[in-house]
Amino acid sequence: MRKFKRTAVAAAGLLAFSGIAAGAAQAAGLQTMETQGNYQTDCHTAQTQQELDMAVGHHVTIDHCEADGPGSMVIFYS
Repeated sequence: MRKFKRTAVAAAGLLAFSGIAAGAAQAAGLQTMETQGNYQTDCHTAQTQQELDMAVGHHVTIDHCEADGPGSMVIFYS
């Protein structure tokens, strides 16, 4: 019975921690933009950075990119 209680408490703690981490990621407030390109090779290039800066209107920091379908990607930036 004690093992079960310890396991339940540990599981509840992990669940709470993952919720806090998810909330922190949302609080970071990353913006997104869809564009053409391969997320693996085009994400952190000078051309992508320049195009994103021009589109937003000021310098931004690219966090990461994800695939959005064939030939397109989503850029996450702050």
